Amino acid sequence: MSVPRPAAGVLFRECTMRYSPEAAAVVDALYRAGFAAFFVGGCVRDRLFGLPCADIDVATNASLSAISSVFPGARIVGEAFSVALVGPVEVATFRRDGPYSDFRHPDFVELVSTIEEDLARRDFTINAMAEDRDGRLVDPHGGQADLKARLVRFVGDPDARLREDPIRALRSCRFAGHIGGTIEPATAAAIAAGCSLLGHVPRERIQLELNKLLLVADRARALDYLRQLGLLPLILPRLARSIGVSQNFHHAEDCWDHAVASVQAVKKRNINLRLSVLLHDIAKPATHARGPDGADHFYRHDLEGVDTAGDELHDLRYSTDTIAYVKEAVRHHMTKLMFAPEMKDATIRRLMSALQHMPVRDLLRLQVADLRGNARQPFTGAEIRAHLRHALRRIRTIERAAHALHITDLAISGGDVMRTLGIPAGPAVGAALRHCLDQVLLNPALNDRDRLLDLVRALGTTAT
Repeated sequence: MSVPRPAAGVLFRECTMRYSPEAAAVVDALYRAGFAAFFVGGCVRDRLFGLPCADIDVATNASLSAISSVFPGARIVGEAFSVALVGPVEVATFRRDGPYSDFRHPDFVELVSTIEEDLARRDFTINAMAEDRDGRLVDPHGGQADLKARLVRFVGDPDARLREDPIRALRSCRFAGHIGGTIEPATAAAIAAGCSLLGHVPRERIQLELNKLLLVADRARALDYLRQLGLLPLILPRLARSIGVSQNFHHAEDCWDHAVASVQAVKKRNINLRLSVLLHDIAKPATHARGPDGADHFYRHDLEGVDTAGDELHDLRYSTDTIAYVKEAVRHHMTKLMFAPEMKDATIRRLMSALQHMPVRDLLRLQVADLRGNARQPFTGAEIRAHLRHALRRIRTIERAAHALHITDLAISGGDVMRTLGIPAGPAVGAALRHCLDQVLLNPALNDRDRLLDLVRALGTTAT
């Protein structure tokens, strides 16, 4: 299929304005070679919604060999599905998908000749639109109307679409948060009825989708759809136990609603931080106790939550670095760093020393989100910002003074300890260095070689 050519360069300039220059150049080159080419999917959705277009996909009636001929440097990334990568732009031949026996990939694909046939295989109507280089929209499933109504709707039969790839259940929640909208009733009903199909999805794919969900603008909406549709227990079963668990008089909301509101309050686009905020109170259901005064208590939920959060993330195949970060965040989320006037300098130094995986400023961000996620807020926004500024000043003062916060910052080494005490390498050397660090955290002036060696000698005398 070929399309009439406009005056040279005119529409290319318009195309560049709508999408990236690289994507515009790809469409233009295919067009000049006599092929049809369209921007498709998420980039069209986001452009129409007024959002930046991140990943740009192009669909064409050119075969894979023709794409390679037009773009000699193209990299074939999906030969079975006729997909190539031209720079940062994914280019795929129009296709129709066969059955999905493995709940993820079509058993086979058939190349087709029209963009309409290609759009019919896509997941949601808002992702089933295409735009040519002239800005003409191809929208056979009412995606533009659904986008204006902020509605997430499956293309065609909802049950069939979900069975093709059950990860679409999570994607529906993500897109609801992405556009600040709702999930169409028939689509929601199919997902709720078929939520057990998620058992066919590898945990790694669920992890990736959860990460994307936590980055959308209205992640509170997306997270609550996980709850409404019965998906949460299949993704984060330990966290799901927090639904309906009331908190003490400091909170107007239950544990789940507090976690959701807190995640929404996180401004930094960092997955580890947002996971930490989501899971910071994960052990409250297990530690819940009602005192004689009728008040709810959650003693040691910060300590108990370390392993619970770690198990939750391990099940989703998160990296050891992410798990270590989140466990550290959960362990320390109850410190009073946000209220630094109440803390001694030595206490702040000890905390900064204890944080091996999480930046101290991220702990502050977690505590700010924890405060802002409380509907029964005892502080005004101005008061929270004032506390935050004061805590940051205390941290910067310690950083500028270059106080020793870790064993590697000490003015002595393990070799110095061995020579001073006449002992071989072993646990006693590490214990001596930790003792020195403890003393230096209390009094930074002690980080002097001679004074530290005196501490080591005194430690050796005590040991004998």
